[in-house]
Amino acid sequence: MSRPPPIAPDEARAVVRYAEGWRKGKPEEDPDKLKRWGWISAKPSEFLIRMRGGDIASAGQGATTFKWPWDSVAIVPTSVQRLQFTADQITQEKVGVKVTGIAVYRIADPLIAFRMLNFSFPERAQEKLRLMMEEMCVGAVRRLVANLTVEQCLTRRKDALASELIKEIAPVVSGSGRLEDKTIKGWGLVVDTIEIQDVQVLSQQVFTNMQARFRHDQERQAREAELAKELAIKQEETSTERSVEQSKVASATELRRLRLVAEEESRLEKLASEGKVEAQRLAHERSTRAGQLQAERELQLAKLAVEDELRRKKQAAAEQVALEELAAQARHAQQRLQVELETARIQREVEQERHAARLAEQERAAELERATALVAQAKFELAAIEAKTVELEVHKQKLLGSFELERAASLRQIENSLSPEAIQLAIAQKLPELAQAFQQKMGEVHVTAVDGANPFGYIAAAVEGVMGLARSAGLELPAKPSKS
Repeated sequence: MSRPPPIAPDEARAVVRYAEGWRKGKPEEDPDKLKRWGWISAKPSEFLIRMRGGDIASAGQGATTFKWPWDSVAIVPTSVQRLQFTADQITQEKVGVKVTGIAVYRIADPLIAFRMLNFSFPERAQEKLRLMMEEMCVGAVRRLVANLTVEQCLTRRKDALASELIKEIAPVVSGSGRLEDKTIKGWGLVVDTIEIQDVQVLSQQVFTNMQARFRHDQERQAREAELAKELAIKQEETSTERSVEQSKVASATELRRLRLVAEEESRLEKLASEGKVEAQRLAHERSTRAGQLQAERELQLAKLAVEDELRRKKQAAAEQVALEELAAQARHAQQRLQVELETARIQREVEQERHAARLAEQERAAELERATALVAQAKFELAAIEAKTVELEVHKQKLLGSFELERAASLRQIENSLSPEAIQLAIAQKLPELAQAFQQKMGEVHVTAVDGANPFGYIAAAVEGVMGLARSAGLELPAKPSKS
């Protein structure tokens, strides 16, 4: 017999299996549910279905029924079930990872689920269902991990793995069937959730390399924090030293300032005394120099007045000469401007005449072009009239020809209808009717004879003429009746 599938440690303690017989290795079933006949009851978390003759005889949640030997009973558990799966797979970067997760599901439609598995043995059916769900989850996880990177597997467990697993497995088992097949109803299951518990990188070297960057970042951050602390301490020490130096410099500066103030005061006192002596000397010299300067100033003023007068006279003479020169230049410029204006006027008149001549030439050329266009148009219209005339003449000849033909045909028709032969033929065709008319009884006729003449002679002559005409036309006349 085949080896039973491996059981998880937590399940090995809970599941009791048959040790011998044809069900060796399979989960041990409840004897009350395997009766051949008798009362069978389902738990509140179980759905009981009793079949008879291929039809459902009774069904219900937590129901109790009496099973006859010819009945079959299936008990479907509807409680929440949990399975744990583990899948090993390499990623896009050819790095092996181990994914561990759980799936929580339940049988929502027992009337569909009991057709998929043999729930006559509920424990074994649950185990088979758990194994199929586990294999589906493992296969789907392997396919998804093969298309992801290690970083995505570690950081995107929910959207890249768990959500995709639900999208792939739920349509198959939840009652709507596969997306491309609308004719089946799934397994009657509902997948409540799928969670990824752990993603483990199988290669320790790869995992160490992946952590190296984070370790380096943490070491760098720690080093930066230590450097920041040392920098803050150095800044505080430098600030303290700077404060001490600034106080020392301030005290030295204050002493220097006081010393300079004292020296300046003594120097100022000395200068004040020397200034008083110098002021007295300067006052004496100033008074003496003031007289001399007054005399020199008066002499200089007189000299400046004379020079100013001479300069004004020279400037007036120069301005007079300059005004005369400017007047002469203005007159000369006015004359030159008049000559230029006259020349410009003459040139403008010449240009106007030339422009008028060009305009006249252009008008003549335009008139000539219009005349040429009119002549061409007239020739075109004349040619069109001639063509129309020729067309009308041809149409006239056609009409005359057709009229002559119709006239000749009409004449021939009239001649044919009025010829002696046609008249004779028409009379010949009517002779049988005439003869028939003569054969009819004419009733009572009163005849008056004058001078012994035969009163029926003209009738006989007319009849004889008609008969002769019929014979000449080739008609066969009925023979005269013999006298009895």
